[in-house]
Amino acid sequence: MMAAYGLIAGFVSSLAISGLLLLVEKAISLPVGTFYLMISSTFIDPQEYYSLNKILFGFILHITAGSIIGFIMCIPFTVFKDKSLRSMQRYAVPYGLGFGFALWSFLFIPVTLWIILPILDASQERTLIQEVPAQADVMFTTDRVAMLVDRIMIGAVAFNMLYGLLTAIIIKTLSEESSKNKPNIV
Repeated sequence: MMAAYGLIAGFVSSLAISGLLLLVEKAISLPVGTFYLMISSTFIDPQEYYSLNKILFGFILHITAGSIIGFIMCIPFTVFKDKSLRSMQRYAVPYGLGFGFALWSFLFIPVTLWIILPILDASQERTLIQEVPAQADVMFTTDRVAMLVDRIMIGAVAFNMLYGLLTAIIIKTLSEESSKNKPNIV
């Protein structure tokens, strides 16, 4: 049951982070979906740019990865069963924040440095255009994204830690509710 809680928590937390990512992209004048384009470019030809299909594929990859990471996050609680609920109630916040920081350190940074930056370097000065009905087009060059990478990497600490925190709180809440609903056998 705990594994299902991890998948659900990871899924919901990934959706929440996705909403924030879209807002940040809009705030810094990047076309909406740029983050998902970068994710999908690791699997699909990076020369084919801004398309709704690539954005949706990147979004699905992000949500799937978040769900799987939520599952991985709850493994300690499935291993230690009885002790896990008490530990989760007490340490959910630091565990979530620490897990999010580790996620940033050991997943986000390597993927950014070893996969995303080479893709951006290979496509220097390519212009991406988002055509939005009833609004001015949003344009940017891949060089601009490459220049923002350091800020993106620093900002991603908060996003990853928020993901970890949300996931831990959701797992904690689901496990508490589950234990309340179990009938006591005397």
